[in-house]
Amino acid sequence: MMKVISFTGGEAETNAYLVFDPSTKEAMIVDAPHGLADDIVAKANELGGKVVYLVNTHGHWDHIADNAAILKATGAKLLIHPDDEKLVTNPELMTRYGLFFEIEPTKPSGYLNEGDNLKLGNWTFGILHCPGHCPGSIVLYERSAKLAIVGDVIFAGSVGRTDLPGCSWEQLRESIEKNILTLPDDVKLLPGHGPATTVGQERKTNPFLRE
Repeated sequence: MMKVISFTGGEAETNAYLVFDPSTKEAMIVDAPHGLADDIVAKANELGGKVVYLVNTHGHWDHIADNAAILKATGAKLLIHPDDEKLVTNPELMTRYGLFFEIEPTKPSGYLNEGDNLKLGNWTFGILHCPGHCPGSIVLYERSAKLAIVGDVIFAGSVGRTDLPGCSWEQLRESIEKNILTLPDDVKLLPGHGPATTVGQERKTNPFLRE
């Protein structure tokens, strides 16, 4: 059975996820908040896991800050949507946010596009491109596990902000309607900030989806 372990940290209280298949020992890290690399890698090692992928759900600084540290510690492949490649290869683009630390540039080993499948052990994550909060925002959906790692596309009771460069409320709303609300109600959503939720819960109660 797949294990998913959550970590929260960094200046924006960002979530990261360690996904582990005990039967094959393959592991994947989703997102890399500032200061969490050591804890995530230590947990993977404790489980006896081999981290094969580091996936960024999108390229904003709070999700990529520890990319370099994780890659150096694990030798994993960095995967991201091509529309956000420039944010990881040239993180100085985000200095407008007034960060007090530097983010080391990293280079993707490959790209995740709409309709791709990412296999981890016995599990297969479908890739859903969900622009709006960020041009390269993606969701990783494992159908049989009824689980989706959604980054900053949607939260419990909220949605990703759209007042940053490259953001669009219209795009985000379309992405959620097309790729999130079409999933079964019992699919668990693991967001980039805050607690987990479900598709059904957000369909019924998320105020941003009633506008």
